[in-house]
Amino acid sequence: MNTTKDTLRKYNRYSHVYDLFEWVMEHIAFKKWRKVVFSKVDGKCLEVGLGTGKNFDHYPENAQIVAIDLSPGMMGKAKGRAAKADVEMVVMDAQHLAFKDNVFDSVVMTFVLCSVPDPVKGVEECVRVCKPEGKIIDLEHVRSKYRIIAFMEELMNPITSGFFGFNVNRNTRSNIEAGGAIVVDDHKFAFFDVFRLFISKPNK
Repeated sequence: MNTTKDTLRKYNRYSHVYDLFEWVMEHIAFKKWRKVVFSKVDGKCLEVGLGTGKNFDHYPENAQIVAIDLSPGMMGKAKGRAAKADVEMVVMDAQHLAFKDNVFDSVVMTFVLCSVPDPVKGVEECVRVCKPEGKIIDLEHVRSKYRIIAFMEELMNPITSGFFGFNVNRNTRSNIEAGGAIVVDDHKFAFFDVFRLFISKPNK
C-alpha cells in the first residue's frame, strides 16, 4: 500500500507525462464524462485532486471553485489551464482538508479515490466540508463484480499501484458508504461496471 509520501513522489515524478499517459482514454471517453460530472455541480464547489487541470474546461460559468491537489508537480501543469477558469488552486492532502465544516455545496472527485492512501478518510473529509444538503460527485474506476474482470484488475494492481500510485481493484462504493456518505445514484459508464459515476449525500 502506498503511503501519502509514496503517492506524492510518484505523481510528482510523472506529472510531466501524465497527460500523454491518459491521452487515448481522454479523447475516447474521459472528456465526455467530465462534462457530465460538472453538469451536476452547483454553488460553491471543491474539486479534490485537480491533477493537471483537465476539468477546468468543464467548470460551470460563474462557478465558485476551489481545487486542491497533493502534488505540486501536477498543479504546476494545471497552471497553464487555469487562465481559462476562475479557480483557486491550493496544495493540500485530501485526507486532511484545511477547510471548516459545511462549507461547500458540491464536492467533486475524478479518478481520485483510487490513489488516496486511505480512501475512507478521504471520503470522511469530503463529507465533513460538504453542506448537509450538498452533494459529493465521484467519477472512478472500481473493482468489478465480474470474476474475470476482477481477476485481471488484481493482476494489474501491483503495476498500477507500484509504478503510478493508483489502484484498480478498490471497492469504491463501499469506501464511500464507510466514509459517511449515502449513494443516491450509481451510474455505470463503461467496461461493464468498472467506470462508474457516484452521486452521494452527506449522512449528517
